[in-house]
Amino acid sequence: MSSPTTTTQDLCTILIVDDEDDILDLLRYNLEKEEMRVITARDGIEALTAIDTESIDLVVLDIMMPHIDGLEVCQRIRSNSNVKSIPILFLTARSEEEDHIRGLDAGADSYLPKSFGIGVIVSQIKALLRGTKRIHANNLTVTVLDLEIDPERFRVFRNGQNERAEFRFARKEFKLLYFLASGSGRVFKRKTLIKKVWGKPKKVGERTVDVHVSRVNRKLGKYQGNDYIVSVAGVGYRFLEVE
Repeated sequence: MSSPTTTTQDLCTILIVDDEDDILDLLRYNLEKEEMRVITARDGIEALTAIDTESIDLVVLDIMMPHIDGLEVCQRIRSNSNVKSIPILFLTARSEEEDHIRGLDAGADSYLPKSFGIGVIVSQIKALLRGTKRIHANNLTVTVLDLEIDPERFRVFRNGQNERAEFRFARKEFKLLYFLASGSGRVFKRKTLIKKVWGKPKKVGERTVDVHVSRVNRKLGKYQGNDYIVSVAGVGYRFLEVE
């Protein structure tokens, strides 16, 4: 029996922002060994463009960069409701306590000096991803709210207090649910969902997304009185977040 194939859509996507090629190459090599997809940017402008156009799961960010520094990039991400929940790790040559505080105050989730070993850096990235429920032990299964979504077996379970229920979905319904549940509450436009789920945006209309969302919500029922997939008027959809 052949092993399941991992596609780029299944992988965590890490955006690395740094103007040093050696740092970009080192992080790319080690993160790709951990079966993560890596996108790189060399300055703040490229970073913000990538945030707007890609589905990013975590940002590794330098502070001292041309055009827009890392602190401002971090603040802009946190002020954008569509992407504000993306974990941000500052990885910088600045190691003073004051710099550490400034980074966290700007909205970063963690802060490491570049002098730390690559093993520590990769472990910190994994820990931040686990905190978003994006990765599971097999690096693919998503556990969020009371759902467990396994893309290798195309199975969805809901873990109740006294029972564990399984749901059956058509393939596109499953891919839509999995993608949104992996997004840490971010809002995705319908065009983005078409590209990620159907892969042929010219042949699928936005109404198709609405129909599939409705089917998924109908099958899952409610979570504390709310739909699992939430409509954002004039924008698209996001997965439910509960405070």
